[in-house]
Amino acid sequence: MIVSRYLHESFDVLSVGVCEYDAEHRAVSWNRTFLHFFPEDDGLIYPGEPYVDNLRRFYTLRLAPEEMPDIERYIAEGMARHENQTQAFEFLHNGRRLRATSLRAPCGSRVRMWQMIQTAHQVDAADAMLPAFEALRFIPDGAMLLDGEDRIIAANDAFRQLYDIPADMLIVGLTFDQIVAECWRGVSAVAGLRASILNGLRYDGAPFEIELPGQRWRRVVARHTVEGLSCFIHADITMAKRQQAALMSARDALRQANAELVQLAQTDGLTGLANRRRFIECLASEAARVQTLALLIVDVDHFKAINDQFGHVAGDTCLRMVAQIIAGPPTSQALLVARLGGEEFGVLIADVTADQAKGVAEAIRHALAQAPWRAVDAQLQGATVSIGLCCGQGPLNGDALYASADEALYAAKRNGRDRIEILLLPVSANARAG
Repeated sequence: MIVSRYLHESFDVLSVGVCEYDAEHRAVSWNRTFLHFFPEDDGLIYPGEPYVDNLRRFYTLRLAPEEMPDIERYIAEGMARHENQTQAFEFLHNGRRLRATSLRAPCGSRVRMWQMIQTAHQVDAADAMLPAFEALRFIPDGAMLLDGEDRIIAANDAFRQLYDIPADMLIVGLTFDQIVAECWRGVSAVAGLRASILNGLRYDGAPFEIELPGQRWRRVVARHTVEGLSCFIHADITMAKRQQAALMSARDALRQANAELVQLAQTDGLTGLANRRRFIECLASEAARVQTLALLIVDVDHFKAINDQFGHVAGDTCLRMVAQIIAGPPTSQALLVARLGGEEFGVLIADVTADQAKGVAEAIRHALAQAPWRAVDAQLQGATVSIGLCCGQGPLNGDALYASADEALYAAKRNGRDRIEILLLPVSANARAG
């Protein structure tokens, strides 16, 4: 817990509401002033409550009936403010104007604080006066003034330019969402935009963004007074958004390129199977686990003779067919099937007995015997394989497992080829795992 009970009480003395959330955005602790500002939470908030549930309670209380269909959008925008807030913003709640700030800890938890900054009885009207109408033209960005019903009472020329408003169009008395709807007229539905605008109008100092046709964007920041008047400053952020989109696109392209490079570095170009490098990495990782692990090394018999008699093109086709068969139904439960080099393939299977692993090896030999070898070359009668199999209980020494499977393969070659030989990993090899 970042905020101690002593600090909670200290914030109470300062009339600052505090609520702490963990890295998963769940409530951890809060003080009495928090409940004073948000009485709807009293008796309902609890340690571990997701912030999204707190927001749902907050909006259920304050939204008008016609806005309730958009509550999920408001909640999502509230979560975005919670996760990304770097500056204070202000809003009205229960007759109080509150300034909300947020501090994020390195561990990912967040402390939110609320301070009452003014009420209708505490603020001198002169201190809350918005810029005079004649001053609007000196503001370089777009600016508009709204009355207590969120209707425009004045705007400068920059505002008109930002929203493509004709010089002869009367906008006094319109709402901002009507201005945006006019921009989109005949282009797209704006129901979602209207909800975002209505929500954004409520929070002083919390920028919100408006999309316009043609992939144009505006950022809007509000300032309210206790008299109900509001000043909104509008900035064109189209270039920044396009640059952001370009950066994101470049980042995604780089990630895709890196993923493709990793895939290429781990894939055999001829067969499309994993290559030896990927197989050895997987073997080392799986051998360290507490599990039974079986390794099959499959070698095509007399492959040099096939190459010499039918040519390298037929030899490559033969290897691709062998790869397809080994990686097919016989090894559907395998962790990995790879080409280890030349005419040699590896199969790694977890949680099988030696007899079950031998059954996989037999299935490979049977499938190869049924393969349409004449499709490779009309004179090719078939191709057989020798298989060396080793099985052991993990954690294992991966090198020892591989060496034993390789030894079993050579035994199969010595004993006539087209057969399976099995070696169980010695207990001493298991003990060296680590």
